[in-house]
Amino acid sequence: MHIGFEDEHIAVAWKPHGLLTSGNDGNTFLRKVSKHVQAQNRSEIAACHRLDFPTSGWVVFGKNVAATRAMGQLFAERRVHKAYLALVHGALPPSLLLEWPLEGKQAVTTAQCLAQGTIAGGGAVSLALLRPLTGRTHQLRRHLHGVGHGIVGDDTYPHAGGIYRGKGLFLCAYELDFEHPIVAGKRVRVQAPPSKKFTKIPFVHRSDFIAQLRLSSHA
Repeated sequence: MHIGFEDEHIAVAWKPHGLLTSGNDGNTFLRKVSKHVQAQNRSEIAACHRLDFPTSGWVVFGKNVAATRAMGQLFAERRVHKAYLALVHGALPPSLLLEWPLEGKQAVTTAQCLAQGTIAGGGAVSLALLRPLTGRTHQLRRHLHGVGHGIVGDDTYPHAGGIYRGKGLFLCAYELDFEHPIVAGKRVRVQAPPSKKFTKIPFVHRSDFIAQLRLSSHA
């Protein structure tokens, strides 16, 4: 269990891919976190947001009702800054602003190309830094798919050239940055590299960012 931040109010933990954040399934990330973190009343621990089943990355948990409610308000007000890493099909331009509605609601994503390379069975790929400025269902996956740069391993929004079936969905929420929901004046920022599958791609035209990922990637 990788805990990026924890105090008496909240915990921020890294969810592996292939695991539900919460729900009725007995094997959820919420259940695992509840057993691991310190809390006065474990029954009050709750996920303040969700990551899709195939997506890895940071998830914030409230340890009591007040903290969960306050953290949920920060998400609702878009005061939680999120950054994702994704491996996408094709040669991504240096930067993109993806802005079109989803389900009739405003949806905005920025994308920055960090490196380009190739992957067996998937052809040309790019490593992208994604920042969702809104929070719609499958927003990143749908926006990237909509411009022809679908995320590698996404069988819900498949790339036109075929689905890469090697290591699952190449998407992770690698950074969260927000004001503490309870402690005034305290800022919480957690960052971690993705799983090793990202760093095994033979990238070219890569930035120093890629070298840093290779030094400290998750198993």
